[in-house]
Amino acid sequence: MSSIDKLATGREKYTLDYPELGTGPVSYEDSISEEFFEAEREAIFKRTWLKVGRIEQLPRNGTFFTRELKGLGSIVISRHTDGKVYALHNICAHRGNKVVWQEHPAEESKGSARQFQCKYHGWRYGLDGKCSYVTKRDQFFDSLPDDELGMPQLQCEVFAGFIFVNFSPDAPPLREFLGEKLVRELECWPYEKFTNHWSFRTYVKGNWKIGIDALLEWYHPAYVHGRFLDVDVNQAEKLVPPMDSYHYDLFAPHMLTSVPGPPPLKKKQGSVGPPERNEDWIYKLFRAGLFGPDDLREDLGYLTPERNPGEVRYWSNDQYWLFPNLSIQLWGRGYVITYQYIPDSVGGHNYEVDIYFPEPKTASERLAQEVVVDSTIEFAMQDTNTVEASYSALANRALQQFHLSDMELMIRQFHHVVRQAVAAHQAGNDK
Repeated sequence: MSSIDKLATGREKYTLDYPELGTGPVSYEDSISEEFFEAEREAIFKRTWLKVGRIEQLPRNGTFFTRELKGLGSIVISRHTDGKVYALHNICAHRGNKVVWQEHPAEESKGSARQFQCKYHGWRYGLDGKCSYVTKRDQFFDSLPDDELGMPQLQCEVFAGFIFVNFSPDAPPLREFLGEKLVRELECWPYEKFTNHWSFRTYVKGNWKIGIDALLEWYHPAYVHGRFLDVDVNQAEKLVPPMDSYHYDLFAPHMLTSVPGPPPLKKKQGSVGPPERNEDWIYKLFRAGLFGPDDLREDLGYLTPERNPGEVRYWSNDQYWLFPNLSIQLWGRGYVITYQYIPDSVGGHNYEVDIYFPEPKTASERLAQEVVVDSTIEFAMQDTNTVEASYSALANRALQQFHLSDMELMIRQFHHVVRQAVAAHQAGNDK
């Protein structure tokens, strides 16, 4: 019996534990309807906590960065002189010009400043958004209401080093939104030790939910990523862990799946053999692959009792899905990946992948990390292709109903929660 076969648990289908989700065919109209997209923007993205960055992007007081969120607006994230983090609408109280930008207004920027100054007429604002100076103030006809002049603030909170904002003034606190379980299991990871940061950005011509669907199931790896596993698809299928070996936890609106992986390589002396054009040889050469470095650091203290809550054999990682559009993946071999999907239309979204390692101590560690980065980005691009292919076909509406397997439980849950949120907002029940 292979190590993969040993992962099987004999568990019955997972979806049957959630009768509210049903087992019948599903519609993807929520991913191709312009009307629904506008509804979910109002119900979800303007009212839910959204991750906009990491605290490391504000390394000291007086630093800032901007985010351009189409349909929501341009925002500035700043660290005040007292260390507090603020989120501001990037707009001048005088004539509505964008305040913080460099050469091109549509591009995101970063830097340090004691205050922000509008390029149009010179009005100045503190890092908390309050107007500090009005040029030629005596030329205005009525007394200006100082307490009303400013770059409007958004709700902003920092959790586990991640910076979140909420466009709704009525939103509950971030920790309340996340829930006690998710807070406890995410907060125990020592993110401050994982500062070697790599990122990948691309624009995907497909609905943001279809993008998320691509990472919510384990049905596709042998086919989409087959050549990474084995050029023979029959062998690739055998390398994907059996479907009953995963752990799922659906605590709406968020989700968790714990994932099994291969056992670490055994240390070998001598050569790994002549060069070959396959992932297995690269894995042995650098002692690292998609699942991470094999030679684990013992000075990080990240494998706490909260990891692997489902007691998955050969546990690889815990993948937390924070509603609506963020995945935080904590990998047992010593790194973190976040995936985020930021829509700008019904048929397009910005796809952001960030990978965090501890600072490497040796050249071997550095090379091992780079192999993980390269393979992760390659997998991400392969997934992106399926997203664009799916959206272009779905948009024709030639088929209206689609059949999901038990392996696609989290897809059912995700779309169910999205539709619930839209319906509640339209009915006025989301207060």
